[in-house]
Amino acid sequence: MDAASGKWSGQVKWANMTSRKPLKLANQCSPHLYEVLPRSDKRGVHLISDVLPFGRLWYGEPNAISNAIGYAKFSSRSHHAVTSVYDEAGKLVETHEHTGDFKEL
Repeated sequence: MDAASGKWSGQVKWANMTSRKPLKLANQCSPHLYEVLPRSDKRGVHLISDVLPFGRLWYGEPNAISNAIGYAKFSSRSHHAVTSVYDEAGKLVETHEHTGDFKEL
């Protein structure tokens, strides 16, 4: 028992924990970064990111770039995401940004 407050130590700890302001994690999270790069064998594109389970995905169909961008947008629907598309020379062609769908209360 705490002599100053007349409460048990567990009650004091709980009171301190519940009096804190809620954390705002949305501002602390970094965006998901994706890169769409053409394959060296010219058979589609790679979608590369640290948030992908295996680091990269391969798209080989005619609309490979739009499918890669769509996958990046879908897989990070609750996070801010930036998808950069590069050409064969390694120059940035376009950038797509997607803000997460979750809203702060």
